[in-house]
Amino acid sequence: MDSESLTYLLGGGHYNVPDRIERGIWPHPPLRFEALVQHLSQVISSQDWFPYQPRPHQPGTAVDELGVIQRVAPNHFVYHMQRGYAHNPFNVAESSQTSFSSAEAAARHYLRWSLHLPGSLDSWRVI
Repeated sequence: MDSESLTYLLGGGHYNVPDRIERGIWPHPPLRFEALVQHLSQVISSQDWFPYQPRPHQPGTAVDELGVIQRVAPNHFVYHMQRGYAHNPFNVAESSQTSFSSAEAAARHYLRWSLHLPGSLDSWRVI
């Protein structure tokens, strides 16, 4: 799979089947988890936020529960996460920050906790 498509998927993006075929990324063999860790490590080492810089939660809007990674320094990455209440997804129930000293460790954490990998990445099998 090409780098641009993979980065988009790792950021929570979705491709429908016609778009997958047009991009030449369907069908595709299973993706290897370690290859995703290496790819994402390179991406987060070169930008300040992945997949985007979060905005403060605005009361009355749904809580964005996708974790994000912040590159603070070359060897300092922070995974930010927030969750809404089950009974009221418009209110922040909890938030946390986890620090990492390597891009690889931050990438591995993001893939496991934000995308629940290994498993399915927009229907691609990750092993």
